[in-house]
Amino acid sequence: DLARLRASDEQRNTLRLQCSLEHDAVVIGYLGRFHPVKDQQNFVRAAGFLAGQRANTRLMMVGSQLDASNLQLAEWIRATGHADRFVLLGERTDVPVCLSAMDVFCLSSRTEGFPNVVAEAMAMGLPCVVTDVGDAAMLVADTGVVVPKEDSRALAAALESVLAMAPDARRQMGQRAKERVTTEFSMKRACERFDSIYQQAMPQGSI
Repeated sequence: DLARLRASDEQRNTLRLQCSLEHDAVVIGYLGRFHPVKDQQNFVRAAGFLAGQRANTRLMMVGSQLDASNLQLAEWIRATGHADRFVLLGERTDVPVCLSAMDVFCLSSRTEGFPNVVAEAMAMGLPCVVTDVGDAAMLVADTGVVVPKEDSRALAAALESVLAMAPDARRQMGQRAKERVTTEFSMKRACERFDSIYQQAMPQGSI
């Protein structure tokens, strides 16, 4: 539902200020519940590699159990040597606002079906780097970057390639992602596709 996926510049700036993010910080975001299939360790490792290369990179993690009370997550983050770069927001109800505060979105899963969170990030105009699981590659197509699962070095390299882009180029990439979701994956488009299938499947004149 694209109508739900909106946030103002004021909401973006307010959340970034609350998270003590510098004006020039480039935020790589992750959103999802804490679970082995989501492979947050992959994200944290990749983020750690990046943090050593780019001083203005910040990592925002949003979702159930993605907070300071998660000892396993805290251990992974400490191991990067850049714990000060991570912002853990835990479970939130203002997902569009959280997405708006990010500059790049990352999906690090080892398995997925159709990852709705990637579609939501795309709808918010975020360039996405995703692992090649489920429908993720089909979803982003040429509007994002796809890497093998469970390969933190490849994930870091892909994220670095997006961070190396000029800000305008990143925004254009995100805009292409938004246009793809709007055109191909809105609720309206899904209804049209189902209607087309039913029309083809039903005998002529039976409805």
